[in-house]
Amino acid sequence: MEQAAAARVATDVVDRPVHRARLAGYASGNFGKNVLASTMDFFLLFVLTERWGVSPAAAGLVVMVGLVWDGLCDPLLGRLVDRSADRLGLYRRLLFVGAPVVGVFFAVFFVDPGWRGRAIFVWALAIVLLFRTAYSVCDVAHNALMMRMARSPSAATTVSGLRYMFSCLGALTVAHFARTFVDPARAGGGHALLVVTGCAALTYVATLWVSAAAAPRSPVVPDISAPRAPLAWVLGNRPLLLLLALGFAQALTLPFFAQSFAYIGKGIVHDASWTGTALTTLALSQLVALPGWMSIARRIGQRHVLAIALATTAAGLALFATGSASTIAGVALFGVGNAGLQMMIWASLADAIDHGDRQTGMRFEGLPVALLLLTLKSGGGLSGALLGHGLSRIGWTIATPLTEAQGARLMTMAWSVPLSGTGLCFALVLGLSRWSRASDR
Repeated sequence: MEQAAAARVATDVVDRPVHRARLAGYASGNFGKNVLASTMDFFLLFVLTERWGVSPAAAGLVVMVGLVWDGLCDPLLGRLVDRSADRLGLYRRLLFVGAPVVGVFFAVFFVDPGWRGRAIFVWALAIVLLFRTAYSVCDVAHNALMMRMARSPSAATTVSGLRYMFSCLGALTVAHFARTFVDPARAGGGHALLVVTGCAALTYVATLWVSAAAAPRSPVVPDISAPRAPLAWVLGNRPLLLLLALGFAQALTLPFFAQSFAYIGKGIVHDASWTGTALTTLALSQLVALPGWMSIARRIGQRHVLAIALATTAAGLALFATGSASTIAGVALFGVGNAGLQMMIWASLADAIDHGDRQTGMRFEGLPVALLLLTLKSGGGLSGALLGHGLSRIGWTIATPLTEAQGARLMTMAWSVPLSGTGLCFALVLGLSRWSRASDR
């Protein structure tokens, strides 16, 4: 009882609804976050292989190590913030101090030191690890803050939808500058890349600071640290465990699709603008679809929304696989489904945290957020390594054009991996639905 009381005192905040202006201000942080995240997701592997001559397998290793390290940092940070008596104050301080550090390491990465071979590999790995460590600090703080902005299922859906809307705007911005990364010679050379990445870093800092300023102020609380989150709290939270498995499965397979666009544009379509068109289509379709998903989520259960989103995602991949005439339409349909999936993953996390609170009388936010980030980033890192391995297997090299057979294998790889992932995700959503029905009885 004393442990539960301490947890409640430490998390005591005013539960009245947060003003919509504050919600929008908080959600705007996802714009800056996704400008950086999308740049690294879409172009880190490509920059390493095509500009700096790193082999696809080694480049995939850099992507994987960076993201997995980022994910491993998250649970440690989550446990630390959960022990703070003033979590809201700690979230704000981490965002104000950490955001500039993230921006600096991001911008530095795209400054070509002129080294090649083993030296450029070591340099890239070191900068990526520094960037990911700083990014992890801000990511945990920003995502944990969502749990204070949304204290009901409907509010969670609204905040999650707003967050993903700003994420789509960030991805759309990155898509607009895709040629700067894919074909820098025609986009103004290396100076243009430095300007674009520098502006991206400043945007990240500005939006994270706005997000921190939008956070509600916590009341004065006694100097009591919240108890450590027991392992039983996590292991006994069935919705959380299933959600973590779902997050890992989709992060391992679905990003593979968009990460392939730069290679398809260069090696198959032979037009750098195709990559920008595909990424723009993906971002726009997600942005346009979000209001519809938010409306649907208010009318039917979260599990049903997840199932519909996965079915739409799979249909888009199947359409993409039918041929060149329908590839962009397939990208658009994939984006529609992916918007619903990503929105509901974070809305479901809020529900899982509330479930743990109801079951145990203790509310933990940092650790569940960090565990979800760990699964998402670990899956994304392994996805990057998988793409690098796949490129090596089909024989991708910088100077040699792909043969027709190699191009066909690249296209098949681009849609078949995420399509298999949707099947696995369906099974996990079914498990969530079965648990929900059993708990209702």
